[in-house]
Amino acid sequence: MKNKKISAFLSVLFPGLGHFYIGKYIDGAIFFTVAGALWYAIWYKSTMLIYFNNSRSFLVWGGLFFIYLFSIVSSFRKTSKFVENKKFLLVSNGLPAKILLIPGILIFLALIYFLGFGRGLIPNEFKYQQDQARLASVMITKLPENPLPEIKYPIDGYRIPGLGGFCWLESSSGLIKYLESDIDFDTFVFYGRPTLIMAGRNENERWGPGLNQTHAFVELGYTAFRGSTNPTHLPQSVFPDIDPLNFIYFKTARQELDFIKKLVSVQIIPTIGYDGDFSTVIGYDQDGLWIVRSDASQTDKEGRNFMTDPVRFEPNFVSYEELFEKWELDYQFFWFEKTGPRKSESDIYAENKHNAKEAAQNMETVIDFIKNGGDLLDFTYEIDIPSSMTLYRYFSKKGNTDLANQYLEIAKIYDSQRESLGTDSRRSQSDAREFYIETFSKIQPLLEKVAPMWP
Repeated sequence: MKNKKISAFLSVLFPGLGHFYIGKYIDGAIFFTVAGALWYAIWYKSTMLIYFNNSRSFLVWGGLFFIYLFSIVSSFRKTSKFVENKKFLLVSNGLPAKILLIPGILIFLALIYFLGFGRGLIPNEFKYQQDQARLASVMITKLPENPLPEIKYPIDGYRIPGLGGFCWLESSSGLIKYLESDIDFDTFVFYGRPTLIMAGRNENERWGPGLNQTHAFVELGYTAFRGSTNPTHLPQSVFPDIDPLNFIYFKTARQELDFIKKLVSVQIIPTIGYDGDFSTVIGYDQDGLWIVRSDASQTDKEGRNFMTDPVRFEPNFVSYEELFEKWELDYQFFWFEKTGPRKSESDIYAENKHNAKEAAQNMETVIDFIKNGGDLLDFTYEIDIPSSMTLYRYFSKKGNTDLANQYLEIAKIYDSQRESLGTDSRRSQSDAREFYIETFSKIQPLLEKVAPMWP
């Protein structure tokens, strides 16, 4: 005799198994296939779905919860009908519980393993020791066994007035100025590939403008690392120029904090994701951290706008309690260790010139990608004022007024598009697509125009 509790239990192990138990093979196949597809999407199709920080993730996990719940209720209710109909020999016997329990338990344990160890919910000692051995073999700087009691470096940030969304540039530009005194804001951007338009051409590329601080650090002779309490990392394209072997797992956030203090003790300044902003940790004491975090209140004054040279701003202090409340995305942080010489400015110029010649065609590819429903999680950003303004100032200093003015025109278009959003830039995904297409369609002809103008 079929048992309702066994049927429901099988559905808990994996949707569809309870229906196979009572002979509802079509229902079971549907539940099994849909649940399997959702798990496949989470683990293999887009690792961004692992993180509960985007609407698509909530949609997929919500759908998975619904499938599990619906399957449990459905199998429980249909078992009663099965028992009733069985008296009249109207249904097949279904599969024995013992046959279904073995694969069901294996699948359930596999999911627990991936959810626990795969997302770092259960500390993974083996992975931790493996990554610590990796650090010992590749890091040149010897870290102290115990960090200094307190320390603070004289590092500030630089912000383009009125322009949000570039916290990583604002904090990193001050850091590189401290580490390499001859590298100012514009030079740092120039090393970060301001002319690159990415078009998903390799594992290091997403879609859209390619300016990236990690690339700038690498070109300046640094090796990049990323730390996280989640051993399942985002795709390589999200972190270009970081060797996947340098994605380092830590068991707890407090363990990370201790490591960060050791880095800061030897003047390796890390960057954390804090309350929506990438912020550099420039010091600490017994009460908290000093971080360089984007601060519009210090820079966005009357009479300043996107054409104003980047304005210096001072760091903020956050308590450890605030840190652990607002440290985002699996407590991720980044650090850059000096391991070699920088590329010459002539080499960087040649790289930017090459990217400028490809930019117009790549922008067309990006526009098509967005028009054809490409995943916006693979898109970078749309208002690339820092790149165009840096190139304007660079060519102005070189005396190439015609080319400089073309990049100024690009910056003005970007700023006009930004202003059109008003104070509230939140948009639906469909509205975002239209905005991206409109913005890039205005920029693309100018990129085509400037390509042959590079001397």
